[in-house]
Amino acid sequence: MQQRPIASAAPRSVRPLGPVDYATPVAWWGWSWEPPVPMSVTELVAAGDLDARTAALAWLVLAGHGSLIVAAEQPHSGKTTTLTALLDLLPARYGRVYLRGLGETFEFLDRARPASTLLLANELSSHLPVYLWGPKAVRAFRALREGYAFASTLHADSADEAIGQLRDELGVDPGDLARVDLLVLMRERRVTSVHRLSGPAATPLVTADWRHDGPAEAALVAERNGWSVAAAERAIGSRADRITDLARRGVFGIENVIEALAPWNDVDEGERS
Repeated sequence: MQQRPIASAAPRSVRPLGPVDYATPVAWWGWSWEPPVPMSVTELVAAGDLDARTAALAWLVLAGHGSLIVAAEQPHSGKTTTLTALLDLLPARYGRVYLRGLGETFEFLDRARPASTLLLANELSSHLPVYLWGPKAVRAFRALREGYAFASTLHADSADEAIGQLRDELGVDPGDLARVDLLVLMRERRVTSVHRLSGPAATPLVTADWRHDGPAEAALVAERNGWSVAAAERAIGSRADRITDLARRGVFGIENVIEALAPWNDVDEGERS
């Protein structure tokens, strides 16, 4: 099993937090009796938990400094596993800020560069102090106005339930919620649908049996990366093909997958919008 650095201390600030603190996950996988077993995106595709085009779509949105939430109703549904595998595909130029749940102080706002910083919360809930909820969660969403990107997980079984929790229960401003590009829904460790949160209601991009709204997906990727829609569609297709090829050849090691896919983050699709 490949390990990632995980801090186990409770999110209590006894001194000002610095870049090293914020770059270190705190209870990223929650509290569990067994250590986590991370999976690569090719493992998820080979297992039938995710299709390659959805993986490519999420990858390109995140690479374009977009925001994403992975939701499932039940615990241990693969939310963090899926999010972590997608984050592995991020360009190295992006810095990560792992938020500290109820102990978050937002000290990073004084020094981070919004356009190259991704804010990460292990879960949006009040179940544990290491999770993000209440005014601090609302503040994190408000940071999207400043140019930050955001990714997290959530307990919800539908797009409407997710929106209801975040907008009506938590009190996230609708304009801030609309800055979240993708809501990925899962059941029993499998991605079941993907929605865009760009307006008052979620717009489905991927529906049952992984049926894709190609034009809408290409439009989102084009918007995020400054490409033409045609270039965006080619980018989705080429990256999906690459992921499929790696999965077919049994390239599953996390570091091997990262090495194989990282060069694609530097590919210029050649057509600007």
